[in-house]
Amino acid sequence: MRWLTYSMCCAATFSFAASAALIAQPQSTPSQAITNFSCSKEELKTFFPEPVVRSVLLKANVSEENANSIAAELSKKNSQWGKIIREKAAKLTPNPLDDLSQRDIGLKIYRETLYEVFSQMLKAHGISDEDKIQNMLDEIRETKSRLFLECVRSQQQ
Repeated sequence: MRWLTYSMCCAATFSFAASAALIAQPQSTPSQAITNFSCSKEELKTFFPEPVVRSVLLKANVSEENANSIAAELSKKNSQWGKIIREKAAKLTPNPLDDLSQRDIGLKIYRETLYEVFSQMLKAHGISDEDKIQNMLDEIRETKSRLFLECVRSQQQ
């Protein structure tokens, strides 16, 4: 079960990474904009890497105090997100985490859960604009994907 959950997360990350590779390169690369990001297995598996979240929030004009607080809170609760995803998937028959033919449903649960968690955290900090929340989450995904690709490239060299 853990392997399947890990595989779903990797598949989602890879699909985001592949999409990001097709997007025009930004003016500055993620590694220039984000400090303290390591290419460790743990950091790459993190749903909301603290340096990525902080960078995206600051770019979206969230106050530094709120950005630091939100990034730290999301990072501390990282182990809970997988549990929430597994609980939602367990309510479905067949469980999309146990049945690879249901991969699209599993990815949908993954994306919806990340949005719910992220939007709840932002709303708790006074940010309620749904479009802005979605845009920031998309930016986190894209940045995380670009960093993932940079990590893979650096390990190949």
